[in-house]
Amino acid sequence: MSIAMFRSVVLAGLVALSPAIACTRAAAADLGNTVDRVLTTASIGTAGKAAGERQVAIGVYDPHDAVANSDALTIEHVFVYWQALDTAMLKRKIAIAEAQGRALMISVEPYTHASDWRAGGERLFADIGRGRFDREIRDICKRAGAVAAPVYMRWGHEMEDADGRYPWARRDTDGYKKAFRYFVESCRELAPDVCFVWSPKGHRNLSGYYPGDDVVDAIGIPVWGLQKMDLDYWGRERSFGETLGEKYRRVEGFGKPVMVAELGVSGSSEYRRAWYAEIFDRSTYRDRFPLLTAVVFFNGREPYAWPLGYGSPDWRLDKATLAALVAGRGEATGRPTQ
Repeated sequence: MSIAMFRSVVLAGLVALSPAIACTRAAAADLGNTVDRVLTTASIGTAGKAAGERQVAIGVYDPHDAVANSDALTIEHVFVYWQALDTAMLKRKIAIAEAQGRALMISVEPYTHASDWRAGGERLFADIGRGRFDREIRDICKRAGAVAAPVYMRWGHEMEDADGRYPWARRDTDGYKKAFRYFVESCRELAPDVCFVWSPKGHRNLSGYYPGDDVVDAIGIPVWGLQKMDLDYWGRERSFGETLGEKYRRVEGFGKPVMVAELGVSGSSEYRRAWYAEIFDRSTYRDRFPLLTAVVFFNGREPYAWPLGYGSPDWRLDKATLAALVAGRGEATGRPTQ
């Protein structure tokens, strides 16, 4: 596929997959077989509405603001350390979300108060329950409640992978669930319109960490396309749909809206283009993933070394995809970009 052809595929896909987002909370049992259960498509094309086609939002974690001016994206993703909150960075990301009409997803990383943030994990959940992190919860949730855009709070992600990377990722399933509930219940008092995302890594043991329907509005899973690992473990390159499907099947039973909360692709240009083309093709989602509502790119380098010699993969979007995201709907529809 040529660069020009690929870029046209991406642009066309952005039109199809980029709705306006509104957050409405409802119990899973009340939603029947409808789609877009939390991330609703309030504004999609007339043809799409007439055909009843489901839209999937496109978002980005973009630490260097490479696509800050794009109007093709509907979610701005930011990570915060709750015990050392970078208020300047958070304010900047809130401003981008509000200016561009994006929802804001805040991934709250609940590190400890120790000088080594990863130390003391065995006491973390008990300390949360005793109120020793109430100041952090108030600070983050008050800021979230004041945002003039929909906000999704993603607390303590990848909790079932107890490999030592995160102090909240432990084999203490009950402790995690109680801490998650404490955070949500405390945060709702300060930010009643915030929606909460439970975000496992996607391992087989994830169900033991599910904190309950009443405190989960959506489920987020990460999807990583690492070409070298595909070849080493599977003997072939896997597609986006195949990789997503493995984790999707483990969370669909909860009946909640599902998002790809972190999406990265690393490998040859051909490998990346094949993934991007599939991601931006709405037929990928129409039948296979009926609960999927959003895909959020991770436009940065992996901050943590992967095991088994894979190093820190570079998940940054390539130049062609970045150009398409910056051009966004403006170029595709003939409307001038801002």
